[in-house]
Amino acid sequence: MDLGFKDAAVLVTGGSSGIGRATAIAYGAEGARVAITYNSRKDAAEAVAAEIEAAGGTAYIVGMELGVPETIASAVSSVVEHWGGLDAVVGNAVDWGHAGFHERPTKVEDGPAEWWVPIMRANLEGNYHLVQQVAPALRRSGHGRLVLISTDLAERGLPGSWPYSAAKAGLHGLVASVQHDLGADGVLVNVVMPGITLENGEHRVIPKPALEQIAAGFTARHLPETTELADAILFLTSPRTKAIQGQILRVTGGNLLPA
Repeated sequence: MDLGFKDAAVLVTGGSSGIGRATAIAYGAEGARVAITYNSRKDAAEAVAAEIEAAGGTAYIVGMELGVPETIASAVSSVVEHWGGLDAVVGNAVDWGHAGFHERPTKVEDGPAEWWVPIMRANLEGNYHLVQQVAPALRRSGHGRLVLISTDLAERGLPGSWPYSAAKAGLHGLVASVQHDLGADGVLVNVVMPGITLENGEHRVIPKPALEQIAAGFTARHLPETTELADAILFLTSPRTKAIQGQILRVTGGNLLPA
């Protein structure tokens, strides 16, 4: 199915790995002009750019740090200048915090401000700044599409993930609000909410036997792959979608498990 991305100008933040990588390559296979941002792994971004072009698209890479608004403005300006505009944007970049997502306090009273603030600032404020920066170009396109990537932790939570879960839940409210503004200019804004997501059948932290047990608890009996998240993202950002606005698309495989 032709989704209408031939020569479309697309930006995927955090496109050098995981869901962002799969999405960027999928856009390339549709013949799009795909810009991806990276934080520290320029080599990984260059590798993804090569995969985009091998798939049939055109690639452009630019550095960006989600927690630093100036770099967001610079990256978006660079992409808009390079492509001459923007048709679709995927806010996929994430900041786990300097301590690492799996090195977190177990009690809420033990979460210091210097741990909370950067994670909130990057993952919520960073995406707000991204929306502000891409909005003019998406309005000019006349059919702009914007998807922000959330997580099922925004709904089910996880012990010790307070700032990250809260920041991602904030994206739901952000989209619910900006749809009223951007929708007036034909821009559709939605959230894609993944849960546990596999890449090439593997997970970077959870062992395979545990994954099989987890999958059995989902109604689909299946944990989504990054390529399946990419399919959902491309559908929502396609010109073929006309009336999906302000929604949270849950691509989790079924029931949300307790934390």
